[in-house]
Amino acid sequence: MGEVAYPAPDGALRCLVRTMSFQAVWNVYDPAELPEVAELVVRTPEDVDHLVTLLSEPSAEQALISHSARRPTTSEFTGRTVPDHLLQALVRGGFGYLLHYCPEHPSSASVGDPTSPAHHYDYTDFEAGTGLPLPLFTNALKEFLTTASRPTCVGWRAVD
Repeated sequence: MGEVAYPAPDGALRCLVRTMSFQAVWNVYDPAELPEVAELVVRTPEDVDHLVTLLSEPSAEQALISHSARRPTTSEFTGRTVPDHLLQALVRGGFGYLLHYCPEHPSSASVGDPTSPAHHYDYTDFEAGTGLPLPLFTNALKEFLTTASRPTCVGWRAVD
């Protein structure tokens, strides 16, 4: 979370406005190129729309998203400072998939369209029926941007 200073209406004082942001990181696999890592810092609803467009590219893998307003924690495994939460976002076949973890909620997957297919990656499974219509997926990311919490505009179910 950053702070932006604005002059007060009377010009004498300055107002501080806290800005919310999240960072999305994902791999891009283009058969004609070497794999690369893409990254986007999202600060506005328009940035969320841009992220969804980028993730809709066939070469985009799932994004790992962490919010700047959440306090980091120390990993019990590595001793490094890491986010205390993780939101994974994937766009495939006209659906958006979300997986979420934070201390307040168990590992969970969005409850989506029952016709949405499963997608498997090396270390992540997006189960069938968890894909959301893209407008709802986009709204969930916008809610996450403004709240730093698991979006409430979608349903969730626990996953192992």
